[in-house]
Amino acid sequence: MPADLDAIDHKILTYLLRDGRAPAQQVADTIGLSRPAVADRIARLERDGVIRGHTVVIEPSAMGRDVTAFIAARGQSQLDAKRKKAFDVILKSDEIVEAHTVAGDDCFFIKVRTDSIASLNTLVSKLAAPPLSLVTRTTIVMQTHCEKIGGITLGDR
Repeated sequence: MPADLDAIDHKILTYLLRDGRAPAQQVADTIGLSRPAVADRIARLERDGVIRGHTVVIEPSAMGRDVTAFIAARGQSQLDAKRKKAFDVILKSDEIVEAHTVAGDDCFFIKVRTDSIASLNTLVSKLAAPPLSLVTRTTIVMQTHCEKIGGITLGDR
């Protein structure tokens, strides 16, 4: 269920999407509210789970992660305890950026960033090996045209 956000909340969130490190005073000056009011709203948005965290966004190539790929995997979407444990171990890899259970022919859709094709092959092999034994289809990204950090962009409403 969507959170109950008013126009001021949207202004604060839009500002923080552009600069998550902005101090409350800077946000307040921009949207025309007092610093304490903005700080209170940010605290509420955090408490309510609307703001899930604050992070640093790093250019993947600066960390040697030059290969981006999407792995579509199929098999049993309901993992027994042994398979769930193996899947959770793989998900803890810092090469995995996102993982989703999906509807359709595939069970999982996984976004990865690796330092090489060899590393990508190793990761795919882990998904295909027992106990997971997933059937995979890998698509390597040739060029990224748009990547919205934080998952969404708030537009004018």
